[in-house]
Amino acid sequence: MTDREQEQRERAYRLWEEEGRPEGSHDDHWKRSEHPADMSDQESDDVTKVNQQADAAFGGENDAAADDAATIRPPSSVAPD
Repeated sequence: MTDREQEQRERAYRLWEEEGRPEGSHDDHWKRSEHPADMSDQESDDVTKVNQQADAAFGGENDAAADDAATIRPPSSVAPD
């Protein structure tokens, strides 16, 4: 493997991670990593916005799950008879 191929692999991996590790985007990341300077500022801003929205949604789900877990009581080990 040449240094250029290794750099492309690293750029593609970085793109995948920056977009939240979506499944099924391998070809897109690989093509975009061929020409690293081709990403426009708008595309970069779009990726940032999507990541921020995902972070907010993910954080919100965790807070709700934590609240629900705090109110759940274990089953009683004493029979109601």
